[in-house]
Amino acid sequence: MNRERHLLPALAALTGLVWMAAVLLIAANHKGIDLAGDLAYDRANRIHTLALVLLTATVIVVHRTIRATGLTGARAATALVVAAVLMLVGNVVSFWGALLTDGTSEQFWGGLVGWLLFLPGMMVLLGAFIGLARATRDWPGITWVQRWVIGLVGLFLTVTTITWAGSPALTLAPALLAAFALLAAGTAVAQAARAGYPAVTEAGGPGQATQPTG
Repeated sequence: MNRERHLLPALAALTGLVWMAAVLLIAANHKGIDLAGDLAYDRANRIHTLALVLLTATVIVVHRTIRATGLTGARAATALVVAAVLMLVGNVVSFWGALLTDGTSEQFWGGLVGWLLFLPGMMVLLGAFIGLARATRDWPGITWVQRWVIGLVGLFLTVTTITWAGSPALTLAPALLAAFALLAAGTAVAQAARAGYPAVTEAGGPGQATQPTG
C-alpha cells in the first residue's frame, strides 16, 4: 500500500498524458465522413482504451489509499471506481466488439450498448470527483485550491469527450487542464495519506482504523 501511495502521482500524471493524446487523436478522426473515417475513429477509440485502463487503475489506487488510511471520501472513491469501470467496459464493447464484425462501431449493435454504458459512467465520474472534493475538507494538509482542482477533474474529463466532436484545437485546452487536474488530484490524495497515516497507525494500525463513510 505504501508503494501504491508513492506511485499515485506518477500514475495520475501518466493517465492524464495518455488521456490527452487519445482524445486529441479522436478529435482528429471524426466518424461519419466515410467508411475510412469511421474506421480511423474506431482505431482512435481503441487507443483511448489504454487511457481508460489507466484511469481505472488510478481511481482503484485512490480508493485503496483512502480506505487504508481512514481518510473521508470512501463512498466517492467507490463511485469513481464504478464510473471508470463502466466507461472502460462501454469503450471495449463499442470499439473492440466491432472487430468481431466486418463493419464499424457505427454499424455494430454493441456500439449503442457501449455508449449506454460509457455515458452514465462519465456522469457518475463527474459527480464522484465533486463528492471527493467535498470530502477533502477533513483531509490534513489540503488547501482550498487542491480541493477545487479535485472537484474539477471530472468536469475537464467530461468536456474533452464533448469537444472531441469538434477539432484537436478545441480539445487541447480542456485536455491539458484534465491532465494537470489528474496529477494534482493524485498528489493531493498521496499527500493527505502521508499526513494522516501516522495518526491511523497510532490509533491501532491501518487495518484497525475506523473507516469513515463520507
